[in-house]
Amino acid sequence: MTEVNRINYRLRSTFFYRKLREYNTLSLRAKIEALLPIQNLYDWDNKLDWGIGEDAFNYVNQHPNLQFIQVFCHPRLIREQPQLIAYYRNVAVLSQKAVISLIGIQVKRFESDEENKFQLAEDNALELAKLFNEHISLIIDSSVNSITEEELYGLILASTGTQIDGSWRNAIGEEAEKLVQRLLIKEAKEQSLIAAFIPRKATVVDMYNPNNSEEQIENIEKYRGLMLNNQTSILFSSEPDISLLDNGGKTVGVIEVKGGTDTAGALERYGAAIKSFEEARRRNSEVRTILVASCITTEVNTRIQNDRIVSCYFNLTEILSDNSEQYKQFVEEVFSIL
Repeated sequence: MTEVNRINYRLRSTFFYRKLREYNTLSLRAKIEALLPIQNLYDWDNKLDWGIGEDAFNYVNQHPNLQFIQVFCHPRLIREQPQLIAYYRNVAVLSQKAVISLIGIQVKRFESDEENKFQLAEDNALELAKLFNEHISLIIDSSVNSITEEELYGLILASTGTQIDGSWRNAIGEEAEKLVQRLLIKEAKEQSLIAAFIPRKATVVDMYNPNNSEEQIENIEKYRGLMLNNQTSILFSSEPDISLLDNGGKTVGVIEVKGGTDTAGALERYGAAIKSFEEARRRNSEVRTILVASCITTEVNTRIQNDRIVSCYFNLTEILSDNSEQYKQFVEEVFSIL
C-alpha cells in the first residue's frame, strides 16, 4: 500500500499542474483587468434582478481597490465574452458540475472557447449571472464586509483546485499515460532523436524547436506522437496506449500503461492490456509488448510470469524514482526497438 500511495500522489501532483494549465485559470484575472478601462460602459441599475445583494453591492462600491466587474457578473458582459463565465463561476466557488445541477446549464464549452465562437443565449446569461451573484453576495456578507482583492483571486484558485480534485478521481489512468509519454519525449530529446511532433488536428507536422522544446513537451495533448530523426515514430492513442513504428510504418513495439492503484481492479486492468497485446501480436507476431503498471497483485504477477504475451513488465513507481535502474531499463528497451 505504501508503494500504491506513493505513485498515486506523484501522479496527482503532475495532474494538478497539467489541469491548472489546461483550465488557464491564471489568465482569468488579466482578462478582467483588461476590461477595467471600459467598466463605465456597464450599467448596474438592475443589480437586484441579477441576484446582487444590496449590502454586498454597497461594500464593493465603497471599496478603494474593488470594481464591480471584478466581483459581480453582469449578464451583458458574459454574453459579449462567454469565456469569462469561468471567472465568475470560480469567484462564486461553483464547479461546472454544480452549475449543471443547480440551473441545468452546461458551461464547459463556453469557458474553453478562446475564440468566442459560441453564442450565450439571453435567458442563460441571466440565469448564470443570478446564480453567480447570489453566491458571491453571500461570500461578501459572510466576510462581514472585509473581503479583499487578494482573497477574491484566492477564491478562484481554491475553486479550481476543488474542481481538479474532483476530476482526479476518474483520471489517474490518463495521467499515468501522459507521464510515460513525457518521459519518452524527454529521453528522445536528451538523445537528440526528435525531428518533429505530429499534431492531432492537422497534417502539417510541428518541427522540433530546441528553443521552444519545453512548451512543446508541456502541451503534449496537442500531439498524437513524434517523428524521430532515424525515420521511426512514436504514436500515442489507446489500445495500445503507445505504438512504436519502424521506418516502414510497421508496429514493432506496443506499450500499455495502467496507472490505477486500486487492488480490486488490478486483474481487470491486466486483462485489458493483454487484449491490446493480443491484437498487436495478431498483426505482427514479433512485436515487443511492454506493460507499465503501478499496482501488481500477487495474482497478476503470477500471470505475467506465466504469460508469454508480455515481453517485459515495468513498475511505474520504480520508473518514476530518481536514478532508477528500472527507468534506465525501460528507456533502453523502448529505444532499442526503435
